[in-house]
Amino acid sequence: MRCRTIALLAMLSLAAPAAFASASTYVVGYGDTLSDIALRFYGSSDYWDEILAANPQVPSPEALMPGTELVLPDIAGASVSSSTPAYQVTYVEAPTLAATAPMLSRIRLEEAGFVATDPIPAVARIVGVNVEEPAGTGNDDAYLGDLVEFDLGEGAGVHEGDVFRIVTVGETAIDPETDMTLGPVVRVAGTCRVTGVTPETSVALLEQSCLPTRVGDLVLPYQPAANIPIQTQPAVEDISAWVVALQDSESTDAYTFDVVYLDRGSEAGLHAGDVFQAFKYGVTATGLEGDLVHTADIPVAEVVVLDTQRTTCSAIVSMNSTSDVITVGDRLRLARREVGTGTR
Repeated sequence: MRCRTIALLAMLSLAAPAAFASASTYVVGYGDTLSDIALRFYGSSDYWDEILAANPQVPSPEALMPGTELVLPDIAGASVSSSTPAYQVTYVEAPTLAATAPMLSRIRLEEAGFVATDPIPAVARIVGVNVEEPAGTGNDDAYLGDLVEFDLGEGAGVHEGDVFRIVTVGETAIDPETDMTLGPVVRVAGTCRVTGVTPETSVALLEQSCLPTRVGDLVLPYQPAANIPIQTQPAVEDISAWVVALQDSESTDAYTFDVVYLDRGSEAGLHAGDVFQAFKYGVTATGLEGDLVHTADIPVAEVVVLDTQRTTCSAIVSMNSTSDVITVGDRLRLARREVGTGTR
């Protein structure tokens, strides 16, 4: 399940939120941060605060929303570059060990999904897909550029331009350690922007699509994801976690940059940026003197926590050092964590 957002954004100008409005303005796209925009236009990410100061409609860097038109101010010693393409291609970057460096784009964070151990914070349900097409076309799947309708409208305070996230509820995740039910796997289908409202419903354009959107999918408020620093301090606690599901429901293996779901969360003291390791676990062997020895556990992959629920978390495979892959039921061990935190 690889998101096709970027390629389709390039082809469908109507869904390209990162397009120029004029020579001195910029329309924010999915995955943009102020630091990225400063680096792109001025050659240095240090100018992010000047952009923020020039745009009082954005109260903080975390409040940056897709579709916001930013003024690009004149900065002494820097000039706005006009060489940036009309759409911003966002790649997933391999994380580094620098705790101050963001590890990947917001797009990847916002599409990670989660295992719902608490009620899903839905505000509406999709009641129609491809509503722009004639009745009877029989197309039950909506993708980037299609129109969908959900049961929340002007009477509930929805306005044109509002952004929402669409999720699909999948299989129930089972804890391999306890055989207890954890909750349903919630996968992000896409992001939509409202183009019209009635008193009871809203019609919205799919501006980001990772899975087909279907009638019955849930609608959640959209919140921009914050950058995640990868932790470098060794963990002192012996915390294990088991892989309970994969983001790609059609795969049995997880490779680098794939998202997995683990059976530990905030109640275990986990935070975004904490790092787990997967191992090729040792076996019992016979030594030279006929005694039994246990061979070493060899690290084969690292997994970085993206977001936490109470008893689960989503995490991305940030590194594979061998051909070994991660599968449901694998046991991981906490390797690095946020300084000053511990098991609650």
